[in-house]
Amino acid sequence: MEDAAGPITDHQGLEVIDLDECWRLIAESPVGRIAFIEAGEPTVFPVNHTVVGRRVVFRTARGAALQQALHDRPIAFEVDAFDTGSLTGWSVLVRGMATTAPDLEEEPVHLVPWADSIERDDWVAVVAEEVTGRRIITHRGTQDTTAG
Repeated sequence: MEDAAGPITDHQGLEVIDLDECWRLIAESPVGRIAFIEAGEPTVFPVNHTVVGRRVVFRTARGAALQQALHDRPIAFEVDAFDTGSLTGWSVLVRGMATTAPDLEEEPVHLVPWADSIERDDWVAVVAEEVTGRRIITHRGTQDTTAG
């Protein structure tokens, strides 16, 4: 996101990514992480996903821990990318609720689960309540990050 003076930054000097670009980055990222509370403990799982409208969707197995933790509980979904050589990167965070999404059974959504050792027939949709993104702006150029 930019204005006439350049990129808009947050209080830590990170570039604020606008909403449309956040959704583009989510859609272009093949793997994200879903975070939720399971049995009172924070849990994070990687999932391959896609975007349908303004929902992040993925498949899971019936009875999986994730499916049990979904209803009426807040979740977070995150995608990111980074380059250690140039010290650049970005992150997009979606906060909201996730539910099973049987409506996707009728839609032509192309998403094949990468983890294919068991059937993952049930759709999950993350309904966003908040979407935020940040990008690292470096002014140093490439540095040797191995020096202590």
